[in-house]
Amino acid sequence: MSRKHYYLKIKMKILEYNDVDPLQILNLTLLALDFPFTPERAAHLRRTDQRPFPCFTVNAVEDDLVLGQVGVFRLPMISTMGREDVGGVWAVSTHPLHAGRGVASALLEEAHTRMRNSGLRFSTLGTSRSGIAYRLYQKHGYVDMNIWATALTRWEMAHQPTRLRAQPAGAALSESKGEVGFDFLDAIFRDLAGEYLGFAWRHQPFIRMRDKVNLEEVWVVWENREPVGFVFARKEDLLLKINIQLLRMDIDAVEAVASVASKLRTSYVQVTMSRPSDIAGFQRAGWQVAHPTWEAFMLKPLLPELTAEDARRLFGIGTDRFLISWLDVT
Repeated sequence: MSRKHYYLKIKMKILEYNDVDPLQILNLTLLALDFPFTPERAAHLRRTDQRPFPCFTVNAVEDDLVLGQVGVFRLPMISTMGREDVGGVWAVSTHPLHAGRGVASALLEEAHTRMRNSGLRFSTLGTSRSGIAYRLYQKHGYVDMNIWATALTRWEMAHQPTRLRAQPAGAALSESKGEVGFDFLDAIFRDLAGEYLGFAWRHQPFIRMRDKVNLEEVWVVWENREPVGFVFARKEDLLLKINIQLLRMDIDAVEAVASVASKLRTSYVQVTMSRPSDIAGFQRAGWQVAHPTWEAFMLKPLLPELTAEDARRLFGIGTDRFLISWLDVT
């Protein structure tokens, strides 16, 4: 521990969410993240989401002022050995008047200790490579897995003949189970994610998707009468933005995107993806591909005998078997 962190720990207390002023937490997250983490939102998350630790967040407090916060999650994943939960840190915030004092570092250390004490072997997070926090996470042992890629082209190139068809999830109906909407998406995930590793297991119903996603922007991809995946798609001015969420392992992503583009006419199409075969497919199809993007999925081994390469092997990171969505990471 550095002298600065030791001095900080002497002066401050680390308290859990229930032991601090929630109005100060709201002010802190608005200042640091422009994120309105209201007491009502916190109560909803704790009631509906099974991933938060019992502490919910750890907070640095000095003279009754909340200096910083780190949220602590337990994220369900699938490894080559079966179910393995990993840690997830989120809402990492420092009050601007106390920047540079090592507040975030001290809280990250506390979060990692709690994860280890709960038997977790890895911690994960999502961030931007362009932000200041990215360097902080690297300093604390997080490794960028270089997962995300984007592809851009004109609508005319994206709109190609395809055997697949796309349908809004709000209108999609499973003839065999009678499911519609988010329940139908949960069923598709259960049926198709078994091919994958990584974030291929979710608590269901998956409340986070219901909270964060407009059902009108979800499109189910079909092959004949069988759903083979779903994507998020929305228009922004002249741009159609498609985020691939889940496709059956053998489904070509370029063809899946073509099925959505056929329903939504724009001037340009941008696709976000993570499977290496999809990245290669869009490159072969002549799209402008950026890999990696500024968005980062980072991972830290919590035990000294483990490495980031161990995580790559266990969860299939960097292969087509690794399943990830921005909904699953923190």
